[in-house]
Amino acid sequence: MRRTTWIILLLLTIASVVAAAFVLDRKADRLAAREYGQPLFPQLAGQINAVARLEFVTPKGAWSLSRDADGKWHHDARNGYPADADEVKRLVVALSRATVIAPKTSDPELHDRLGLEEPQPVTEGAADSKVAAIKVIVRDEGGALLAGVILGKTKQLGDATEPAKIYVRRAGENATWLAEGFFNLKPAPTDWLDRDLFKITKDVVTDIRIAHPDKPLLELNRSEYGYFHVTDLPEGLQEQEIRLTATGRALEFLKPRDVAPESEVDFAGATQTTFTTQSGWIVTVDVRDAGRKVDNTDAFWLRFDVQFDAGLIEQLPTGIDGKEPEPIVAEDEEARARAAAALVRGWAYLFPSFTAENFTQTLENLTKPKPEEDS
Repeated sequence: MRRTTWIILLLLTIASVVAAAFVLDRKADRLAAREYGQPLFPQLAGQINAVARLEFVTPKGAWSLSRDADGKWHHDARNGYPADADEVKRLVVALSRATVIAPKTSDPELHDRLGLEEPQPVTEGAADSKVAAIKVIVRDEGGALLAGVILGKTKQLGDATEPAKIYVRRAGENATWLAEGFFNLKPAPTDWLDRDLFKITKDVVTDIRIAHPDKPLLELNRSEYGYFHVTDLPEGLQEQEIRLTATGRALEFLKPRDVAPESEVDFAGATQTTFTTQSGWIVTVDVRDAGRKVDNTDAFWLRFDVQFDAGLIEQLPTGIDGKEPEPIVAEDEEARARAAAALVRGWAYLFPSFTAENFTQTLENLTKPKPEEDS
């Protein structure tokens, strides 16, 4: 081939490649212009009330949440225990408002670069999957797909007011996108439990009885000044006020880390603590070592029984600041107690040791020897 001919062919080839690249770039530009600012799921905003099931696959497990006929959400992987409806709402609204910023690769071989590989279901409790992507499927009551997305790497973090920029891929598609939205998605199944139980403040607790299977009964009572004391405190001991106060406030901060049917937990030999209140509540708590860790500390199973006795009601005294406390209304307290009893009946709750220890205090923990000069 003559040198001139070869140069002409080379120039034609280069021109063809440049022209093809130009066409592809223009096509990508047109696609980006058409998609930019458009909803990731255009129909979802009008279907929010139809959402009845959410399915998740994350590095920490695979599970689903379902809405019942009364509109309440339940955690299918936790025997139908109530799910956090606020988290469900935030997720569905976030998906409905997510918008596309720009198209990315449609090559499945490149999905891993954006963290958009297909996540695989993993058995809960097993090692986290090496694939970091999170998959969410949204269905209606009949099982029809309303939306499905795989969330990959985050390009730019968001906050309460600014949406994050994250790489996404619609489920079942190869095309990937940079999208904008409030994707604060919690990856563990326990993150989606409704962890609100009930709350009883220290100022209405009057008596506490702690019964260990291998120790004498320990009784605490609240004085007229609002402090808890050990009943019949042995000679030579002095009380540790901070620990006594923490025990009196044990029912103020109940945020379980997990839940299981009561029938699946062996409460034989449990420590049993009973709180009596002047608002009419009587709460009995059974505590057993769970033999596992949670929040990097030992975990314990707790079982609650809530009763109500209007005869216990005694109005709170005027505070030291002179303010009159809210009156205790028997009908209201009974309604609250019944609702709490219905919620916890039949369930065991997992708590870290720093919560559980307030229900298992011993005389040794609540007291210390008096200094010799005071003995």
